[in-house]
Amino acid sequence: MADMYLFPYNEAWPGDYQAQAQQIAASCDEAVRLHHIGSTAVAGLYAKDCIDILGVVDKLERVQHFIRPIAALGFEYRAAYGIEGREYFVKRSPKVHLHIYQDGNCNIARQLGFVRLMQARPDLVAKLNQLKLQLAAKYPTDKAQYQLEKAAFYQEIIQLLESA
Repeated sequence: MADMYLFPYNEAWPGDYQAQAQQIAASCDEAVRLHHIGSTAVAGLYAKDCIDILGVVDKLERVQHFIRPIAALGFEYRAAYGIEGREYFVKRSPKVHLHIYQDGNCNIARQLGFVRLMQARPDLVAKLNQLKLQLAAKYPTDKAQYQLEKAAFYQEIIQLLESA
């Protein structure tokens, strides 16, 4: 492979998600509903070796009570980190990103919709894999440019979700 940040689908990813989700849920007294999102949640899809987890809470302010317990699991708290209405945590090993939103935030439907749509559409998985591989070969050390050029595909997915 020409890059260091894109990997073929790994059958271990769903189990990795489950292990992390169980720890997070236990540390938050089950007050956060958790979902496996992103490319690692879609069988057959190339992805960065990072488990993305969506957390949903009834009130975003509640996350302030979970910062210490989640940090005790090895996560670093990054607040909104550029996305209003989100509380964000990063774990380096294993690599995990935890995105927490208040119930009703539009990003919840988008993230869950992406996974649902991709799981139902092998043609879109093939199209995104082809795009990711092309961009990874074109930008083997420039993740920012890789992400930027991949954004048009995600806009198409959002439009498909909104028209459904």
